[in-house]
Amino acid sequence: MVVKIADPLLMREINKHHVLETIRCHSRISRVEISERTLLSGTTVSAITGALIEEGLVEAIHVQRPEDGKRGRPRVLLDLIPDAAYVVGVKISAERITTTIANFKGEAVYSVQMPIQIARRTTDAIVDVIENSIRVCIAAHGIDRAKIQGVGIGVPGIFDPVSGQIHASSVFAEGETPLSQLLETRLGLRTRMAKPADLVALAESWFGYAQRNRSFAAITVEQTVGMALWIDDDLHRGASTLGAAFGHIKVGNEGRLCGCGQLDCLNTYLTTAEDRATGTGDASPGPNGQKDPADVPSGLCVQAAAGDEEAIRQLKKRGSMLGIGVSHVINIVNPEKIIIVTEDDDYRKMLEPSFRESVKKNSFAAHFDATEIIFHTIDEQLWARGAAALMLRDIYRAPWNDGPGEA
Repeated sequence: MVVKIADPLLMREINKHHVLETIRCHSRISRVEISERTLLSGTTVSAITGALIEEGLVEAIHVQRPEDGKRGRPRVLLDLIPDAAYVVGVKISAERITTTIANFKGEAVYSVQMPIQIARRTTDAIVDVIENSIRVCIAAHGIDRAKIQGVGIGVPGIFDPVSGQIHASSVFAEGETPLSQLLETRLGLRTRMAKPADLVALAESWFGYAQRNRSFAAITVEQTVGMALWIDDDLHRGASTLGAAFGHIKVGNEGRLCGCGQLDCLNTYLTTAEDRATGTGDASPGPNGQKDPADVPSGLCVQAAAGDEEAIRQLKKRGSMLGIGVSHVINIVNPEKIIIVTEDDDYRKMLEPSFRESVKKNSFAAHFDATEIIFHTIDEQLWARGAAALMLRDIYRAPWNDGPGEA
């Protein structure tokens, strides 16, 4: 067998990626520790970190040794320089746009929320709001615009990850929407898009519950139910590149009509009231002809808290159906963790008991025992930091992962 020798420049870039990623994950780390974690020689690590310091991406911090009676020079620890670069994270939801500026370490430095009824605005009007919010953040923090490396946007829907063309979305009233292209033209900044579940996966991997996990699933329960699969330290998008269509997994047999045209999708049990799902309600259609479920979870929670038995029953059923859906993920993928997030803490508390009972009942026991399930609420800051991480990954990206549409 002939073994092809890697190009020396490529090998250097690969090693540089590993060193930079190690410094990001273990801030204030010595060269010796970097060498141990990357299995690179001390000479190689010294050469790479020296170049990173010259590039202004990494700084050397001299730390005095503890008073132990020994003399010696201070330890030299390496860390990322926070203001070496900045990225913008934008989270678009039905009622607001949240924009956050994050530094090179992924720390949010300034954030602003713009209340806006997305479904009632044209695409140009929405782009105006996003552009204005980004300029406000940049100006408010006094950031050198030349240091802005790009914009990461989280938006629910189906879109081309390469072109940024939105084909369908629960929050955009207009059909085909070239949102990414429009923003790039306006701002002159590279723009990338991802589904909310992808942003949660990135945020959890970088800052949250999954920082040490190579495989996990992130599930969002909001206007639709979404899921991102994180396999071998990266987002798994599948052959279509669109990612998991978790909201369209089949969980019932009641003949509930979904906006996709099929019956009994998980979305119909989690995001719409029963009368709406069967077409017997009087709710008016929302974007793309779908009925607007935005107020249903909060309304059910208020009714259930007041002792309404029907509301309590519906919430228990929602939790059970979500449990069935998640059991399929456990039985097929069996990730280390499944992280489920809602934006409303009351909704989480009312779904969780019946969910946990259902997911255990419907999962293969050995797989269930091997998968940790975390159920929590998420705030707008974490959404936006996930969007920022979408762009920061490009800076840290290994040179073998530069394919189009990678996120």
